[in-house]
Amino acid sequence: QLDDLYLIALVHCREIKSLRDLTAEHLPLLRNVLQEGKEAIAKRFGVPGSQLRIYLHYQPSYYHLHVHFTALGYDAPGSSVERAHLLADVIDNLAMDSMYYQKRALTFPLRADEALFKKFQEAGKV
Repeated sequence: QLDDLYLIALVHCREIKSLRDLTAEHLPLLRNVLQEGKEAIAKRFGVPGSQLRIYLHYQPSYYHLHVHFTALGYDAPGSSVERAHLLADVIDNLAMDSMYYQKRALTFPLRADEALFKKFQEAGKV
């Protein structure tokens, strides 16, 4: 059903693990994922790009670059502002500064039972 449409585009290049690895060199790839993804979804499901939320997670659930495409009205897990970075914004940021995601501080939520949270606790950072 289209109300909770949730699709993922996987990037073939395994060297790109997350948002942190992206530079301006990847702009053609990212623009292609954005354009081709919107076109494929419009053709297959009849949902226009203006009705999609297209984003990357940071921290991702797995370290192989992937892009989420969800129906705009669907409150998908991880689509909140703390974790989701809109692909259009990522493209704009990299166009302004090739090393944007290597330099920028990125906040993200952690659950109390996550191993990374425990590491922060052990280091006295929480």
